Formats: sequence, C-alpha cells, structure tokens
Amino acid sequence: MEIFLKADTWLALLTLCFLEIVLGIDNIIFISIVSNKLPEELRQRARNTGLFLAMFVRIGFLLGITWIIGFKEPLFAVHDILPDWLIKFMGFHGDHDFSGRDLILGFGGLFLIAKSTMEINHEMEGEEGKGSTKKTAVPTLTATILQIILLDIIFSFDSILTAVGIVNEVLIMIMAVIVSIGVMMFFSGAISRFIQQHPSMEVLALGFLILIGFMLFIEALHYPVPKGYIYFAVAFSLLIELTNIRVVKKRKTEPVKLHKPFNEEEIEEAVGQVEVEPVYSKDLSYPIGKFEGKETYTPEELKVLISRIERLPAKLEAAVNDLSDEQLDTPYREGGWTLRQVVHHVSDSHMNAYVRLKWTITEDTPLIKAYNEKKWAETSETKLPVILSINLLRTLHTKWTKIFKALSAEELKKEFIHPDTQKRISVSKLIATYAWHGDHHLAHINYLRKRMGW
Repeated sequence: MEIFLKADTWLALLTLCFLEIVLGIDNIIFISIVSNKLPEELRQRARNTGLFLAMFVRIGFLLGITWIIGFKEPLFAVHDILPDWLIKFMGFHGDHDFSGRDLILGFGGLFLIAKSTMEINHEMEGEEGKGSTKKTAVPTLTATILQIILLDIIFSFDSILTAVGIVNEVLIMIMAVIVSIGVMMFFSGAISRFIQQHPSMEVLALGFLILIGFMLFIEALHYPVPKGYIYFAVAFSLLIELTNIRVVKKRKTEPVKLHKPFNEEEIEEAVGQVEVEPVYSKDLSYPIGKFEGKETYTPEELKVLISRIERLPAKLEAAVNDLSDEQLDTPYREGGWTLRQVVHHVSDSHMNAYVRLKWTITEDTPLIKAYNEKKWAETSETKLPVILSINLLRTLHTKWTKIFKALSAEELKKEFIHPDTQKRISVSKLIATYAWHGDHHLAHINYLRKRMGW
C-alpha cells in the first residue's frame, strides 16, 4: 500500500479515471437506448445489473492483463486465407495481418452498425400494428443485460489498453474501472430519460453509435482514426441538437394573452371540461391510490362522481384507440393484466355493478352475487378487440348514469349486502366506488403509456 503515499499514484489514478469515463460515453449511449425498450420499472435494474456484471468482466480482463495484451499478436494474414489471384484482383495487401483484438473490434463495430441501423428503421417505421402485420419480439430483461455485457466487453478493450499504457499497477487499474462503472450507473438513468423524452436525441445517439461502429471496424483494418475527431463531431452534433430542442420548445410556448372577465356560466363549463393529469404513485397496482370511501356524500359530491362515471367510456376509448395489438397485449405492470384484459375487465365489473344497483333499488337490502374477476379476465372473449367492450360501456354508462341522476335521497341510502364480507354498501358508496374504479383502471393504461413513451 506504499504506492498510495505517492502523489504520482493519485495523479495517475485521477487521469485514468477521467479517460475511462470519456471512453465510456459510447457505452452509456448504447445502454440508454437498449434499456429504454424495457418497461420503465425494469430499466434501472437492467442498467445497473448489466454494468455491475460488466465491471467484474473488466476486472477479470485486468487480472489476466498478459493474456489481453497477447490479443494484439497477429493470428493470421490475408494471404493465409485468400488465394493470390483474389488478393491481386481485390487490391488487398497480402501481408496485412489480423489479431484477436482486430477481430473483436471488427465484429463489434459491425454489430453496432447493424443494431443501430435496425433501431433507426424501427423509429422511422413507427409502432408495429399500423400498416404492418409483422410483430417485433418484446425485449426481455435477460436479453438486455446480455447485450450490455457483450458491448461492454467490446468497448473495454480500448479502456484496458489505455490503462496499460498509463500505469503499471493492476490495483490502480481496477480502482479506475470501479469508479468509471459507478459514474456510468449514476448518469445512465438521467441520460436514458433524456433520450426517451426527446425522440430526435435517440436518432442522433443511434447515429453516434453507427459512427463509433464504423470507427471500430476501420480500426480493426489498421486504419486508426484519432478519437479527438470523433468526440468533436459528437459534441458538435449534440450542441446543435440541444439548441434545436430549445428553439422548438420556445416556439411552442404560447404568448400570454389577456382575456375578458369570465362569467359564472363560462367558469362552470371550463371546470367541467378541464382534465388534469393525476399524480401517479410509485405503486403500479394502485397508480392513483386505493379507494377511500366515506359514510355519506353531499349532492354536489355525487354529481361530480356521476360525471366521472358518465365520461369514462370516452376517456377509455381515447386511451387505447391508437394502440397496436402488441401494445394492448402488454401488461400494465410485471405479472399484471394486459391492457386488453383491463378494458374487458372494466366492462365486466361495471355490468355486475349495474345489476347490483337495479337489485338494490328494487328490493329490500338484497344479498348480491359476487364473481371471480381473475377468472373472468381469462375467458376466451377477453382476446377480442377492445372496441367491443368500449361500445358496451358507452351504452351501459348511458343507462347507468340516467338511473343515478334520477335517484331520490332515500334511494341513495338503500343498501345491498356483499356475500364475501357481509358488509352493507349503500348506493351512494357504490357510485363513489365505481367512479374510482374506472379512473383506477384508466390510470393503469395512461401510466403505462407515459412510462413507455407511447
């Protein structure tokens, strides 16, 4: 440990950490793009797990540094694999040799070019299901982590060889690798979110990866390109794009306009039309929180609750009408129902609630019939288009709210008995429950769309 008492050691460590972080920029870009294909709740896990495992791969390479340096030794020359006539015809140099490092950089560069080109094509073509019958496989957490590790192996060759050229102590190299991976973990989330929020940045980042892939490929052919040129091109393009984002944002900002004073009718109409996006909780099962009922509700409160039930079918249709089949078959959380099942469940649940209301107002405290909502969500018709349930809800809610608005104060107090809990539930509480229930499942859809950037 005497080496840490020397100023040269700390200077070398700081220099190496800085270079490792700079050389890791392309890695962070790739990690951000591949992780954004996953559901939001899995992205940070994929990034951190992939980088954490990649750190051990890099440390393993450093511990076998002699073996890694040996990768620079020639394995074969062009004249070893191609006949002389073909070498002359194609204008190759027969003595041009390839090492293990060249092969790894070459295939890694080609992989980056192919992967980035496919991603750009995906961005240009748009979501599947719109004019295309071909379905794209949904990326898995494991596949994403493996991609991060494999690309880190390719990118790590430059950083390891840089480390060898700066310091001689393996311990210092390992410390620099740990610091650089820690920095990547810290910043990868912010970079991923920024790229997802600005689609043009994702295309630009993919362009960077194509450039880097091309650089790796030609470097494998022994035509090194000074990395300063690459980093300058990346920085200049990034500066232009950030300026463009700022200009577009500024143009979208509406200038402040004065308005004549509102009258009472205009205020009431505006309040009824404005939709404020809810603040979603971190609990994906209950994005707007669990239902909290009250013993009694005022006429004004019931009027608002009934209005929420009345407007639900239109809001539900707006939430799903532009989604592809692949998106509709995506679970709103890991282990949860798909969006298609959610829509069909809402119609099933509200049909049962409609019948419960009719029983309650026409009988004396009836014992209602419960149903197994999980099994209902798995029956064969839940694979049908969601528009069928939305049309059903549109008709059902028209009849439902017509009854609600005509109920007397005495009818609102009438109760039914739930067979599972034996609790008495009033009509007014049923109204509150299903106003929440509709918005609860609507939030499952809208929150997933927000997390996935749909």
